[in-house]
Amino acid sequence: MDVEVQHHALDALAPQWRELFGRDPEATPFAHPDWARACWRHRHDGAELWLITVRDAGELAGLAPLVLRRTGPFRVLRVLGEEVSDYWHVLSSPDRREAVIDAVAKELHRRRSEWDVLVMTRLAPGSELPDRLADAGLGVHPGQPESYPQLELPDTFDAYLARLPATRRQNLRRHLRRLDAGEVQLLKIEHSDVGAAVPRWHALRRDQWEGSAKALEPMHTTAGFESFMIEAVASLVDSGLCSFWEFRRGDELIGSYINFVDDRAFYWYLGGFKRSASRYGIGKIAAGHGIRSSIEAGRRQYDFMRGDEEYKYWFGATERLSRPYRVTSNTIRSFVADRARRLARRR
Repeated sequence: MDVEVQHHALDALAPQWRELFGRDPEATPFAHPDWARACWRHRHDGAELWLITVRDAGELAGLAPLVLRRTGPFRVLRVLGEEVSDYWHVLSSPDRREAVIDAVAKELHRRRSEWDVLVMTRLAPGSELPDRLADAGLGVHPGQPESYPQLELPDTFDAYLARLPATRRQNLRRHLRRLDAGEVQLLKIEHSDVGAAVPRWHALRRDQWEGSAKALEPMHTTAGFESFMIEAVASLVDSGLCSFWEFRRGDELIGSYINFVDDRAFYWYLGGFKRSASRYGIGKIAAGHGIRSSIEAGRRQYDFMRGDEEYKYWFGATERLSRPYRVTSNTIRSFVADRARRLARRR
């Protein structure tokens, strides 16, 4: 296998990346090239692109998208799209996965003089990459685990409801009846409407969080985040990987949710509802409809993604854990960079 690091090839690589994405059954929508391109254009902040490509007989067999950022005198490798993605993934076809991950780990070791610390977050639970990096001779340091609650979906919605305690089952049915009876209407946003719908979604989320006891992630309040979402969502709606819903009562917008989908899973991402319409239970309607429609579509997982918010377990999600990792090259410079970075985070 031939391994390279590409620094300027994201657009040129996109067609092969898209084909590889289609061959990887473990890839989430966050691994799609259109998501990566939007991340790079809107979130790179002076970083250097590091696309580790693995080729077999000229064919793109694997891809690890990273970026290199400078923090003072130190060079920190991070996963591409970290700030806005819930998963990061080394793409490969199933029959080449072990060889691809080994090749990526060995290339990172070979290029250890070009970086000081590798920070890996958003790894899918069960990722083999940390072990392969350790096998390659790098120092791998686990952080505190993060929660990724998930539902395993049965064959029917009635079978799902039967898992819930009776009071929750009745409550969810009551909320979904508002949707089924037309008291609340669902509008599916198509590509041509994304440019206008994302600002409505963004304003609704800001309004909801301003009235809550918790603070919205600062980056999520910015115009730059809104611009990123317009580009990323429009592309993924086109690819059938984004499910963008608005909930209305007549002409009044009372909820807006952006989520992602593939043949395997529904990925609960970000949304919000109008505070004055909280009595309609739009959050429960959105999650309940997502679960029900995913079962009807034959998906096997409903992924609530990163975060241990209590409401996710109300729907019956079970705990999954993923750890972030710091990776060092076992050199003095690397140890100093890692130590300086951790001290800076504590201040």
